[in-house]
Amino acid sequence: MSPAHPVRRRSDAVANRAALLDAAERVLLRDGPAVPLDVVAREAGVGIATLYRNFADREELYAAVTHRSYALVAALAQEAEDSAAPPLDALAGFLDRLLAECRHLALPLLGGPLPEDGGDPLGPRISRSLAAVLKRGVDDGSIRPDATAADLVVTGAMLAPAQLPPEAWGRAARRIAALVLDGLRARSDTVRLPAGLTGTELDRAMTRGGGEAPAC
Repeated sequence: MSPAHPVRRRSDAVANRAALLDAAERVLLRDGPAVPLDVVAREAGVGIATLYRNFADREELYAAVTHRSYALVAALAQEAEDSAAPPLDALAGFLDRLLAECRHLALPLLGGPLPEDGGDPLGPRISRSLAAVLKRGVDDGSIRPDATAADLVVTGAMLAPAQLPPEAWGRAARRIAALVLDGLRARSDTVRLPAGLTGTELDRAMTRGGGEAPAC
């Protein structure tokens, strides 16, 4: 057998797996996690047997999609943490890039499936990166001291899913993000914020062990 054949098969397998993840991402955000898996396979352009060769079951497939979304957000948060820009500018860049990637965020707060207890390990990493940027701003006096990483995560989750036609929502969401960022500025007359979610509470709320959401 030609050495090219195993290489081609591996390349096809990688392409099939990527197509399945892309399709599952679209289906999750469009139809929700209960959609039949044959819909995912059909949208990926492969047979259901190919899906099951790559993922043992629905949970494994959706966990892979969700982890890929977490990895994207973690990279954006790390970029903000590593940025030499002023803290508020770094956070503005984070939110702007997050909104630009909203079609690839199959996360629990954005309609994706809730993970098992413990959640994805990248969730806490995202919070740590954002907390580091906030601390830098608190230390240099540019950011109010009661702002938290959970505030930024919830802001991103509220703004990412389009609730108007895409172009209109893009402009509206970026305006709201700018208002939120302005609210993060430290001012001499700042009134302390009401209690919000801690990072631990947010992580717990995004798992199947999180219990019922509190009433508004």
